[in-house]
Amino acid sequence: MLKTWFLAGRPWSLTATFVPVTLGAVLAWSQGYFHPFLFLLSLVGGAFIQLGTNYTNTYGDYLSGVDTVESTRTCPQLVLGLLKPSHMLWVGIGCFAAAALIGVYLVYLRGWPLLVVGVLGILGGYGYTLGVAYKYKGLGTILVFFLMGPMMAWGAYYVQTGVSSWLPVLASLPVGFLISNLLHANDFRDIPHDTAAGIVTLGTILGFDRSLVFYYLLNIAAYVCLVLLVIFHVLPVASLLALLALPKAWRQLRDAREGWAGDREKLTWLEPNHAQLHFQFGLLLLGGLLLDLVL
Repeated sequence: MLKTWFLAGRPWSLTATFVPVTLGAVLAWSQGYFHPFLFLLSLVGGAFIQLGTNYTNTYGDYLSGVDTVESTRTCPQLVLGLLKPSHMLWVGIGCFAAAALIGVYLVYLRGWPLLVVGVLGILGGYGYTLGVAYKYKGLGTILVFFLMGPMMAWGAYYVQTGVSSWLPVLASLPVGFLISNLLHANDFRDIPHDTAAGIVTLGTILGFDRSLVFYYLLNIAAYVCLVLLVIFHVLPVASLLALLALPKAWRQLRDAREGWAGDREKLTWLEPNHAQLHFQFGLLLLGGLLLDLVL
C-alpha cells in the first residue's frame, strides 16, 4: 500500500521543484547569502506543494472523467480501484497543510511577501483540476510557467536573502519555458482523450498541428532566452553549460514530430522524456552557476 501511495505522488516529477528552488538559492549564494537549513525547508515545502498538486490533480482528473484505464499510465491508481478517491483528495490536502506549516515559519523569519507566494502556490496547485480547475480552461500551460518557474525561484531567493530582486525572476525564465512545455507535452499527447471527455486544454484549443508548433517554440525559447540572459550579463558565461542539453532537446523535437506524424509510442513518451530534458537542463545550468562561483 505504501508503494502505491508513493507512486501516486509521482515522485519522479519532483525535479520540477528541485530545479527552480535550487536555482534561487544558488543565485542568493552568488550574492553572498546561503543558509543550508532554510534551503532544505524551501525544498521540502515546495515538494509538499507539488505532491499536493499531484494527488489532487489525479483526483480531479478522475472526477471529471478525463482519466480512464486506456488514457492514464503514470497515475492509474484511482481508475484501477487501487486507492479510494476520497483518500486521494485528503492526502493531497494534507500535503498542502504540511507546506503551509513550513511556510508559516518562513514567513515568520522573512515577512509577508513569502505569504503571498505560498498562498498562490497552494491555490495554484489545488485549483489546477479542482475549484476553478484552470487546466480545463486551457490555462494550465500558461500559469505553470509562473508558478513553477519565476515564482519558485524568487521565493527561494527571498528565503535566503530577505530581499526582493529581479535576478531570480529573469534567470528562471528558461526553466519556466521548459516546465511549461512539460504540461504542454501532456496536453499534446492527450488531445484525443481530452476531446472525448469534453474538456478544454491548450492542446484542444490549438489542435494537433499547432500544438506541435507550440511545443517547438517553447523548447527553442528556453535556449534563446538563456543566451540572451548571458549576453545582457544577467547570468555568467558559465551558464551556457546548459547548452550541452541541446542534443536531448533535438531528440525531443524529433520525437514530437514523429508522434504528430502517427507514431503513438513517441507521443506517449514525450512527457516523461521532456521531464528528463528539464532536469538535465536545470542541472547543467546550476552546474554552470556553481562553477562560476568557484572560479
